[in-house]
Amino acid sequence: MRLHEKVLVLIPVLLVALAAGCEPSSARLDPAARRARLEAIRLTAAADVFRECKDSVVNIGLKRQDPANPALTHLEFGSGIVLHEAGYILTNAHAFRHGGTLGVGFHQGREYPGRLVALDEQRDLAVIKIDPEQPVKPLRLGRSADLVVGEQVVTLGNPYGMGMTVTYGIVSAIGRATKSDYSFYPDMIQTSASINPGSSGGPLLNVFGECVGINTTEKMGANNIGFAIPSDRIRAELAEVLSPQGRYGFILGLSVAADGLARVTEVAKGSPAEAAGVRVGDLVIRAGQTSVASALDLSLALMPFRAGQTLPLLILREGRSIDLAVTLAKDEPRAPDAVDAVVPGLVCDVYEGAWKSLPDFASLRPAATEKVQTFDLGKHKGRHLFGLKITGYLQVPAEGVYTFYAASDDGSRLYIGDRLVVDNDGMHSMWEKYGFIPLKAGKHAITVTYFEHAGEHGLKVSWEGPGIKKQPIPASALFSRGPDK
Repeated sequence: MRLHEKVLVLIPVLLVALAAGCEPSSARLDPAARRARLEAIRLTAAADVFRECKDSVVNIGLKRQDPANPALTHLEFGSGIVLHEAGYILTNAHAFRHGGTLGVGFHQGREYPGRLVALDEQRDLAVIKIDPEQPVKPLRLGRSADLVVGEQVVTLGNPYGMGMTVTYGIVSAIGRATKSDYSFYPDMIQTSASINPGSSGGPLLNVFGECVGINTTEKMGANNIGFAIPSDRIRAELAEVLSPQGRYGFILGLSVAADGLARVTEVAKGSPAEAAGVRVGDLVIRAGQTSVASALDLSLALMPFRAGQTLPLLILREGRSIDLAVTLAKDEPRAPDAVDAVVPGLVCDVYEGAWKSLPDFASLRPAATEKVQTFDLGKHKGRHLFGLKITGYLQVPAEGVYTFYAASDDGSRLYIGDRLVVDNDGMHSMWEKYGFIPLKAGKHAITVTYFEHAGEHGLKVSWEGPGIKKQPIPASALFSRGPDK
């Protein structure tokens, strides 16, 4: 054998010997210790997060019959996170655009029927409720403000209805804006973690197992570009999405801190909360049968209640636990305005000016006054640096709680009488906000104000109420005073 051939034969032998020499003698002699060392390597951050969070993430299914062919069934899938042990779950609103029978499943195999309790199309957030036999495990909401580009993140979800699936990646960017066929999404987290249809509504998790975002959409036609709604925005907006007092027309009369513990910051004069003995500084720790640790928890606790019912409150005051009972008052429906002679259409005052927020139109002289049929920009579409004040009367068909929506670019507000129902002020792209008000049947004074600074422009006003699905307010329901009035 030649010398170089002998060297080639010896090299693999030497490498094996060296490898064996580098391994700790205890590992060579103790298979259990070696296995423990390998198990520690095997347990990645993604594996640890999955083990910690899998019981707080759900699979969502929506089943509906084809309207043209009842024998054909359509299935749609999504994901969600447990918000509260009482069975409240957060997901994306776009999962419900086609409706259907709602089912919720957990990783362990438990399944429950679900019901939709709140939905916000603009924010693409929805809250559903299940009724579990025992408390379910909430997912911890983390902070998205301190996310670092490049840090590891993990997703859990139900892609294509396959069941609980874990993927991982990094935070690719922060503050991204994107658009889908459902909504426009500002200030999103971009991630390289794989997101597929059905993953929507599932959590984006940091390595501590905290939810830092809700996975919402992927970049169509791209690989490993997904987007999540930041958790800080969810925390700030969910109480408004729920709005139990406005949604169901009752009054409690207290406010708690928006962040941190549910400490009472305000008690309205003459309110049910004041009558029951609630004080500023009290810490709410239970409402009804629901534990309360934040403003969001209090909003969730109020969802089952209605006017006239008694809400048990457990508060902590100066170290003492105190039980209180609050009888929820009815938010009395607004009486219609006494107006006789009316004609179809609205009155629109047009103003000229450059504003960054809605001005006090009452202190300004309009450049023109016009008659319009609906709440839109009409012939002013395409212009800049102007404002509108559109007034008239809305014919309300039945008594009940109504939801009004104002979508605009830039700012807008909607009033019923002198009550501000929707405040969508400020310079922003097309964005929709909403509010609630109980009304009696009849004609109610309605005012919409709007300003356009520069850039894109738009105004759309919609409503929803007893027997009315969400839709633009039709011209047939809008009037103004007749010529003799």
